[in-house]
Amino acid sequence: MDRKRIGVSLAVSAIALACMSSTAYSAGKCSPESYSQARSAMTTRLLATGDSKAQASFLMRNTDRMTFALRGDKLNDRAKACGIDSARAYVLGCLDKQLFPVGAGSSSPLDQTKLTPGFWGRKRLSVRELLFIGHFHACLGAAKEFLFRG
Repeated sequence: MDRKRIGVSLAVSAIALACMSSTAYSAGKCSPESYSQARSAMTTRLLATGDSKAQASFLMRNTDRMTFALRGDKLNDRAKACGIDSARAYVLGCLDKQLFPVGAGSSSPLDQTKLTPGFWGRKRLSVRELLFIGHFHACLGAAKEFLFRG
């Protein structure tokens, strides 16, 4: 039952995020931070809210891998003016806004370990890691839909 609740929660978050993200970027706002600045801020937030160094490193390593797969030559006309670094930073800015209202400061249920099909190369993930992964993919999907062609 817990897996169903987490799945439904992540799906609802992804839908809400897609609606909010398109409005923010279509208004022509470039990310005020570079990807490097956004990455540093995200790592700091993860550590401050209870993620271990190993968890933060795992999450950010995979975040880097996926965001650096986004190519500048695929940016749409709206996003070209901002550039690829801004588009990559946008993913982390979106993630920051979506992730940290959820359970900030709480550690008990977020540290519970769940068995998964192997998300991001691991079969055992904490609830906090699963929340990060779900929100990251929602933000990455929104960025791909609204900032990139094809």
